[in-house]
Formats: sequence, structure tokens, C-alpha cells
Amino acid sequence: MTIKIFNDYSSLSRAAADLIVQYLQNKPQSLVCLASGHSPKGVFDCLIDDVKSNKLSLGQCTFVSLDEWIGIPASQKGSCRAMMDDDLFNPLQIDKSRIVFFDGMAKDPSNEVLRMNNLIDDHGELDIMLVGVGTNGHIAMNEPGTPFDIKAHISTLAEETKAVGQKYFSANTELDQGITLGLRHFREAKLPILIANGDRKSAIIKKLRTSPPTENLPASIVHLIDNAYVMVDEAAYGNGG
Repeated sequence: MTIKIFNDYSSLSRAAADLIVQYLQNKPQSLVCLASGHSPKGVFDCLIDDVKSNKLSLGQCTFVSLDEWIGIPASQKGSCRAMMDDDLFNPLQIDKSRIVFFDGMAKDPSNEVLRMNNLIDDHGELDIMLVGVGTNGHIAMNEPGTPFDIKAHISTLAEETKAVGQKYFSANTELDQGITLGLRHFREAKLPILIANGDRKSAIIKKLRTSPPTENLPASIVHLIDNAYVMVDEAAYGNGG
């Protein structure tokens, strides 16, 4: 892996976006997975600027879901799909035919798992996978203890994830399970990027940097991925100790 440290969130976001832009300029017909939430918002803003300035075209990309809360409809504020719609897809008017997301309201979530695994397998692997990291070390909804070799699956959420997830909703919302891409997808992606910003992430980033790869710390899988980028701002990197 390669660790890159930036002065602030703005420069981190721009650098992560630049990696994505460079990849897509060489392969416009890419299969792209981008995390929803607060950490990648700056990256999305940069990508929107690049599209509007004709530096980048996303018209040939297919966007796939990273994760989704089970029991939450896509239209509900706080769903992963709603966040992606607000922060990226709608501003860029991405054709809905190029967006393939988990359905959190599916009667049988296991069919959603199969559908996404088949899509990625048919493509070969993801081209780009941009993720954040939770304060307990999770990537997407791959909680501590998740096998490194698992593909998309149904996840039982950790108590910390349930609590932190409330920030995305306007009222207290029951969160128990999610559907998520697996850590194997991150390991096999052509361009895997993990980003973190702010001092709230400094403890987990220090643990990530100093820990050997262990399934008890899902984000530590980066130590097994030569082409992975870990991109953090100075606040998240902490004192470097």
C-alpha cells in the first residue's frame, strides 16, 4: 500500500479525485464503486467540477453500490442511495441505467448479494473502489471479524455502526443489518482507495498503520494490497506516533 498525508481535507479530496480522473481517462468504461457519507463528499465535489469543466466524462461508467441499510428504502433520507443521488448522481445527471445499487427493501436480500456478485464477476473485478473507514475499523459494512476473502454479503451491524449511522437520518432509525460489498472486492479492485479525515479518525488510523493485517480490524487489509492508496489529512494522521 501507499500512504499519502495531506495538509487538509480539501487537498486530500483533490488528490483522491485526481487518481480517479486519471484512471477513467485511460478507461472510460469502468465499473466504479464509491462510498457514500461525509468523507467522500469533497471527492465528489471535485469530480463534479471536473465534469463541468470537461476534464472528465462519466457517461460510459457503471456505478455499483458499496452498501445499503436493510429495511431502508432508497428514497429515504439517510439511505446510501439517497446520499449518492444528492451528492453525485443527480448533480451530474447520471443515467439511471448506469447505476446498480443494492435494494434495502428486497424481500430476499440474499438475491441482492447474488446479483451484485454476478455483476462484478462478469466484469472481472471492480476498476475503482473508494471507501472510508469507521472508527471501529470497518470498511463499508464489513464489521470486525469479517473474513478478508468474502465477497458481497449480508452484515450484522456492530453497535458502534448502528449508533454512528443515526447521523444520516432526521429521526432515530432502527438499523440492524446491511448488504455490502466484501473485503475481497476491495482487495481485487484495480484502484482501491481508502480515505480518512479529521481528528475523530486519528485513533483508528494510528491503529491501522501499526497493526498487522487481521480480520478483527477490517481496514488492515490494506497491508495486503500493493496497489492500495491510504489517503489521510494531517488531522486523521495525528502525531504520527
